[in-house]
Amino acid sequence: MHIDITFKNVDPSEALKDYATKRLSKIGKYIDRPAEAHVILSVEKIRHKAEVTLNADGVIVNAVEITEDLYAAIDMVMDKVERQIKKHKQKLQERKGAARAVSEAEVPAASEDRSPRIIREKEYFVKPMSVEEAVLQIGVSGKEFLIFQNTDSQQINLIYKRTDGDLGVVEPLL
Repeated sequence: MHIDITFKNVDPSEALKDYATKRLSKIGKYIDRPAEAHVILSVEKIRHKAEVTLNADGVIVNAVEITEDLYAAIDMVMDKVERQIKKHKQKLQERKGAARAVSEAEVPAASEDRSPRIIREKEYFVKPMSVEEAVLQIGVSGKEFLIFQNTDSQQINLIYKRTDGDLGVVEPLL
């Protein structure tokens, strides 16, 4: 982990630098890939402020703590960062677990030796129209597809809405 420590209105001491580095290294166990941390330690009258910006695993974590003691501020801000990193990691694991559960649930259903069954039948009235009329009709109706008899070729065609928002036409080859 690359750590950058900046001091504002306070003398840079090796003890503060080592203490902040030691506390940040404990957070490293929650991070898989190399990370960057920027720590700003500042003093304004009796306000001792510790700010941490951590860029790890594609997420940016910010935390600020103000106390009367700079060491206490470092402890408190590192606890905040650690909680945020744990929370992010837990969310990622839950997503992976949910995806794994879905994929495992699908495997037994696909491996069963049974043929697909027809759940619903519906009669569909096929009107003769041109492709242009079918485009207008599917736009007005709001349905996902439209089956029509193409007046130009006299064949049954299907027009459908694609996932990218455009329309597709299926024409049979005879």
